[in-house]
Amino acid sequence: MFRHYRRHGFGGPFGEAFPHGRGRRFGGRSRGEMKYEILEVLVNGPRHGYDIMLEIEAKRGLRPSPGSIYPALQMLEDGDFIRGTERDGKRTYEITDSGRELLKQRETGEESYDSENIYGIIGEAMRQVHGIKDAAKQIARTGNIESFRKAVAVLDKARRELFAILADHV
Repeated sequence: MFRHYRRHGFGGPFGEAFPHGRGRRFGGRSRGEMKYEILEVLVNGPRHGYDIMLEIEAKRGLRPSPGSIYPALQMLEDGDFIRGTERDGKRTYEITDSGRELLKQRETGEESYDSENIYGIIGEAMRQVHGIKDAAKQIARTGNIESFRKAVAVLDKARRELFAILADHV
């Protein structure tokens, strides 16, 4: 799997750090860049997904697809960079303080990225993800619902901690 990324440089489905491959969306913009487009729209006030697409289209001349907007919105919401609420039957999003900070870091050029040994780090991360998947499958096969509930709680905590890391370093 990683031989492909190694062969093609920083390419793949991992957002702006890997701008080739599947991560390229929206007229050459990556999903990682999409998050900043969304945050820039939300700085001006709450919007629902379709409004966000229209605002980006007005700004950039190209409308992003729902397939690029909604996963980015979910990632931003999971990371506590935006908050989604139901209003008049539509999901409306607003930027949080963490989102404002993330946008400020990008505008001031403070965001950084250490590419030293990136392939080794990514490889190890993917091995860990596959190991977690295998462990979850084994727990599911036991048929013990309580064990699986505990496993789900561990996975949820890990996901939240990963987004906390992202918030601290992006």
